[in-house]
Amino acid sequence: MREWSNITVITPEGDIDIASVPRLRTSIDDCTASGIRRIIVNCQFVTFIDSTGLAFLLSRARALSARDGLLSLMNASDNVLRILRIAQLVEPLHATAANKPDVPQLGHDVVPLWDKMIRVAPGVEHLPQYRHRIAELLSHVDLSDEDRFDVALAGGEALSNAYDHAQAQSIILAVHAYRDRVIIEVTDDGCGYELGLHEDTKSPTEERGRGIRLMRMLVDRVDVQRRAGAPGTQVRLTKLLASSQAVS
Repeated sequence: MREWSNITVITPEGDIDIASVPRLRTSIDDCTASGIRRIIVNCQFVTFIDSTGLAFLLSRARALSARDGLLSLMNASDNVLRILRIAQLVEPLHATAANKPDVPQLGHDVVPLWDKMIRVAPGVEHLPQYRHRIAELLSHVDLSDEDRFDVALAGGEALSNAYDHAQAQSIILAVHAYRDRVIIEVTDDGCGYELGLHEDTKSPTEERGRGIRLMRMLVDRVDVQRRAGAPGTQVRLTKLLASSQAVS
């Protein structure tokens, strides 16, 4: 995929089966008809997918892929993942688990293979160029095209929060590449915000809350902390590389 503006998250209210597929079909087909090319199906409330649901999801995933798009299932429960494994659809549907494994801590003596620091220009109109810059930098690490897109999307969400909600005057974007992970950091000098690792968002704006929830779906760990000794917030996004993990 090449653009980040045509994205939507669909959250089914229950199981994906012969009874609910017509509603889901309407939602997904309306999105694709309007130009959406990246569809995330948030399976937070899904406990079961029957053969009708599997066939439908696969057909729409293939249709989007043929149009340079992507459909993926996120927040899948263990039961849903087991169904997908039996049907051999974990990879075709780009499914990821709701309960992600803990990201191992980096040792104090571990240094990145390379890193890049970028001072972000003022103005939200510059946001697309930084998403593309993240994707370009990530082309040098062991990530699939889909994961690279998602990490760039998550980085864009962090930048968007700094631009639009933190009222920041100065924003620094950093990309750090390690042997087993990449880390994207967005640091601003705005009003300051902090959120526990698994804490629900308590943002004064629903937009920021949606952005943080989306980041958590797209990468393996999201840390949101106030800067120490300075005003502002640092958002750290961690994505494990394909060589360091297996689909669970």
